[in-house]
Amino acid sequence: MATARRHRRSDKQLKGNKRSPKQRREARPAPAGPTSVHDVPDPLLELILVRLHSSACLLRAAAACKRWRRFVADAGFISRFRSFRAAPVAGYYHTSDPFYARPPSTGDPTFVPSLPVDRGRFSLDFLPDGVRDSSWELADSRGSLLLLARKRLDDWSGARLFPDLVVCEPLTRRHQGILRPVNRSSRHCIGVFLLDDGTGDVSMPSFRVLAVLCMYDNDPLGDGLGKPLACVFTSGSDGGGWRTSASAGSVGVAAANIALPRTTDHISFVGRANGALHWEIGDVGALLSLDEATATTFSLVPLPADAWSPYRGWCLRVVGGGEDGALRVVHLINNDLKVFVRLRSDDGGWVLEKLLRLPEATRGLPGHEDRFFRREAMIVDAHDTYVLVTPQEETWLFSVELETMAVEREHERNRYAGASYPCQLPWPPALEACPAHRGRRRCR
Repeated sequence: MATARRHRRSDKQLKGNKRSPKQRREARPAPAGPTSVHDVPDPLLELILVRLHSSACLLRAAAACKRWRRFVADAGFISRFRSFRAAPVAGYYHTSDPFYARPPSTGDPTFVPSLPVDRGRFSLDFLPDGVRDSSWELADSRGSLLLLARKRLDDWSGARLFPDLVVCEPLTRRHQGILRPVNRSSRHCIGVFLLDDGTGDVSMPSFRVLAVLCMYDNDPLGDGLGKPLACVFTSGSDGGGWRTSASAGSVGVAAANIALPRTTDHISFVGRANGALHWEIGDVGALLSLDEATATTFSLVPLPADAWSPYRGWCLRVVGGGEDGALRVVHLINNDLKVFVRLRSDDGGWVLEKLLRLPEATRGLPGHEDRFFRREAMIVDAHDTYVLVTPQEETWLFSVELETMAVEREHERNRYAGASYPCQLPWPPALEACPAHRGRRRCR
C-alpha cells in the first residue's frame, strides 16, 4: 500500500510540473544582443594585438578605433610588443666600393625597398651638400638611423683617422653632426658604429656612437705595436659627449697581450654577429672581438686552422643568425667557399659545416665566362643569410645562400658592388592616446 501511494504521489508531482508549450516559450531566456569586437575583454585584446605580424599591422590596427589606439600608445604595451616582434626592415642602402666596382659609381647610396614603401621618403637629399660629396661614406646603420663618416687619412701612413660623423633618420629627415674629440683626433680609426641608447631604443635623438681606435706606442724604443681603444658618444645634452669605454690597459677589460699590427692596413672589419663586432688581424690567425652590449670588453677569438691564409682583407666574413645561434666564419680560399661553425664547448673549437666550389657551382649562370676564377674570388658583402661574391677578373656579382648554398644572379642585391645596410621603420610609432570613453566603447 505504501508503495502504491508513493507512485501516485510521483505521478501527481509530474503532472503538476508539466508546463504548456506557451509557458516553456515564455520561460526561455531572451537571446543576447549582437556582440562585436568591442566586447572582447582587455586582457584578451592585448594578447591579440601583441601578436600581430609587424609594426605596420599594428599601426593599421591603431587606426581602427580609439580603444585600440590607446592600447597601442601605451608604453608597457609597446615594450611587450617589441619583445615579440622586431621592427621590420623597410629596405637596404647599397653602397659602391671602388675596390670592387668597376667603374666605381658616385652619388648617394641606393635605397632598395624590401617592403611596399615610397623610395622617395628614404632619400638623403635633406642632408647638407657638404655631407653628400665623395669625401663622406655610409659607415653603419641601426634601427631607423644611418651613420655617415667623413674620410680622413694620415698624410704619412695613409691610415684612416678619427672621422667627422653625422647621424640621420631619413623618414623624419633629421640629422645631427658629431665633432670628433680633440684629444683623439689624430688616432687611427678601425671602425665607427651605431649602438642603441642602452635601453634598447635607437632613434633620433636617443642613440650612441662607438669608435674603435688603434693606439700606437710613440716611443722610438717601443715595439711599435698598437692597442685597441673604444670610445662611445652618447646623444643628449644631459651628460652627452665622448668617453673612453674600453682600452687594452684597463683592468678586466682587455688582456695586455692584445697587440695590433704596426699598420691598420692589416686590420679589417669582417662582421657584426651575435652581439659583437669582429675584426680580422692580419697574419695572426685570430679575430679581435668587442662586445656591443657593454662596449667594454675586447677579446681574441682564434680562427679555424683551415681558415687561416695570408691576409688579403676580402676573403673572410663573420656571420650569425642561424637557428642554433652559433658564430660562423665564411672563408674563401682557392675559390672554395667554406662555412665554419663554432662549437659551444669549453674550448670553442670550429667545425667545417659547408663547402662550395665556386667554379663548378657558377657554371651555367647568365654572364659566366670560362676565364673567371683563374684568380681568387672576393667576398664583397655578407649578411646572416647570404654572401655576395665576385671573381677578380671582372665585377660579376652573384649571391650564395648560406642555408642551402644555392647560387643565384637574379636578386637585386647582385647589382651593387659594395656593402649594404638595413634600415628599419621607426619604432615605437608616434601615436597619441585618446581619452577614455564613458560607457560603451565605439569606433569613430
